Amino acid sequence: MTTTAAHDETNRATIGITCRRCLAQYRIRDAHRLTNASRSTCRDCGARFAVVTPALPIDAEQQALHVLIETTTPPAPDHSDQDQQQPSTMHGTFRGSGGTLLGMQIVNLCLTLITLGVYHFWGKAKIRRYLFSHTAFGSDRFAYHGTGKELYQGFLKAMLVFGLPYVSLIAMHSFLDLPRWIDLLSQALAGLVLFLYVPIATVNARRYRCTRTSWRGIRFSFRGRTTDFLKLYVRGWAFTFLTLGTYYPYFQTQRQAFLHAQTYFGNHRFGFTGHGSGIMLPFALTLLSTYVVLGLCGLALAFQLTNAGLTLLLIPFVLGPLWIWLLGQKQKYFWDHTTFGEARFSSNITWQKLLTLYLGNIGLLLVTMGWAWPWVTVRNARFYIGALSLQGPVDLDRVLQDQAESSVTGEGFSHLLDTGFDMDA
Repeated sequence: MTTTAAHDETNRATIGITCRRCLAQYRIRDAHRLTNASRSTCRDCGARFAVVTPALPIDAEQQALHVLIETTTPPAPDHSDQDQQQPSTMHGTFRGSGGTLLGMQIVNLCLTLITLGVYHFWGKAKIRRYLFSHTAFGSDRFAYHGTGKELYQGFLKAMLVFGLPYVSLIAMHSFLDLPRWIDLLSQALAGLVLFLYVPIATVNARRYRCTRTSWRGIRFSFRGRTTDFLKLYVRGWAFTFLTLGTYYPYFQTQRQAFLHAQTYFGNHRFGFTGHGSGIMLPFALTLLSTYVVLGLCGLALAFQLTNAGLTLLLIPFVLGPLWIWLLGQKQKYFWDHTTFGEARFSSNITWQKLLTLYLGNIGLLLVTMGWAWPWVTVRNARFYIGALSLQGPVDLDRVLQDQAESSVTGEGFSHLLDTGFDMDA
């Protein structure tokens, strides 16, 4: 960025400088004292910048001091030698501790019991702040700015808007002797309310959590419209039902594309280039194998074969790893087709690593009767975040904060159904 100021009669000039990272405004007095390559630091964001005074001839009648302010971030690549430059790579890391998380959860549990469940929301916000503060991408950590009060208010709003109608419809079916058609209508309405919970919770919870999450001092935002996602959700499940499940990969990819492509970091938008055909083959193989295994188990039970019990073992030992393989394929495909500017995310998840993670988590929970849940949380965070990287040129100094506010009601929807996203894709 270049600024120009004229000398006054006393040969003193005041030069305005704008930090390229946070847009903080500064003034430099006594500009004639500046020397080439003078360095300073922005007091707001900590960005380092240098002052370069080019030796150019300046007309005496129009004396001016040209000062070039540049942050120490590497300049944009020159297209002339683009082939010689190597793209940068940033990796995700998680440095949290299971022991620390266990202590926090014990305190949260005690306070939740004392307050008859009210403190649960404050404890949840506290856990999130810990997890986010120990999650880093590149050399910078994330920060979570949500509060327990916001989560509590969102839960109350969600109960009022959706919880109360659903409970009332269920109570009508359970405790009232209604005519047959009214009873069927109340059950259908209850199912419709429950069906609409999920898409509304997903969108609004993502919007809330994005606005409460920051990295490098800049917050995320989600700008997708609830009505658009609701249409996508209804259409996707309708086509999935009509096609006996074969449309599901396309529905999943469209859902992921909507969530990723409507997410922003500051004023820069994420992108998604995936297509349902990319995960169609793994899904088809898994679905066909599932039908075959379940068919064999059904025949063995129907004809009361002597090895019917052994046949049932095909479900956990064959279908289990098979669906984990599909999950790994899907998550890797979704991240590998997510972009940020010219850079692209990449995930090194494999089904072998995913299977090892799940088996280890199940073993820890069984041996400790559930007390190892904090270590399971840490294991999951280290696995998923550590598998993620961003490859390609990224000019983070051009990312500016873009203010966006959101209602906390969606977070309440998410809490009711345990949907949304904490640290997943």
